[in-house]
Amino acid sequence: MSDANKPGIAIAQKQYQETMPKLTLELNSRVLVNLNPMTSDKPARLQGEFLGASHYEFLILHLPAIPGLITKLIPGMRLEISFQVKGAINKFFSEIISYVAKPSLMLFTTYPDRMAVMEVRKDQRVTCALPITLSGAHGDGVAVIGDLSKGGCRLRMELTGQSHMRQLTEGDRVMFRACFARCSTAEGNMNVVRGTGTVRAVEISGSRMNVGLAFDEGDKAFTGALTAYLNLVQVLE
Repeated sequence: MSDANKPGIAIAQKQYQETMPKLTLELNSRVLVNLNPMTSDKPARLQGEFLGASHYEFLILHLPAIPGLITKLIPGMRLEISFQVKGAINKFFSEIISYVAKPSLMLFTTYPDRMAVMEVRKDQRVTCALPITLSGAHGDGVAVIGDLSKGGCRLRMELTGQSHMRQLTEGDRVMFRACFARCSTAEGNMNVVRGTGTVRAVEISGSRMNVGLAFDEGDKAFTGALTAYLNLVQVLE
């Protein structure tokens, strides 16, 4: 039986797109670079940044300045690059073309021809634009909820005027106030709900920041307001 007819191979191929579209990844997004992923040696996993691309030609990545790393960056070496976008883990293979050591280590790699995408969210998300106020170890901040689910949300934040929020990092605990339904009434009342959560991801591009926030379970008032809003939005859709 040929590889193409083996059940395991057929299932694996369904994870990949037939034609690789342009890589839609924001500049300075975090990526995980796995050196020599197919060898029996212990792979080296490095945290890097996406610096740009010449679409369908090459990618540019920034890698940390680790002693001895340059000696391992051999042209033609196979890499596995992964990143997370909107709750999905994206992975693809690439090869080293060349690198520039100064002023910082920049790696040029081949453009991927296919990508594996694995959805990791438990709950369906809905698109929205709702105000939210955060309070935590780095002070207070205001943001907009871009999408929302029972388990968490994605926030869009403008850092101009609140640059202290750049210190927000994965694992930080925050309290927040948000409006899910009947945010304003004819009488001027606000239906504000309060909750707590944990920062799961932070992406900064210039003066804008995206934050992935996971909600804490157990607060019945917050969960009830959130569920009611999600049910209403899904009915309207």
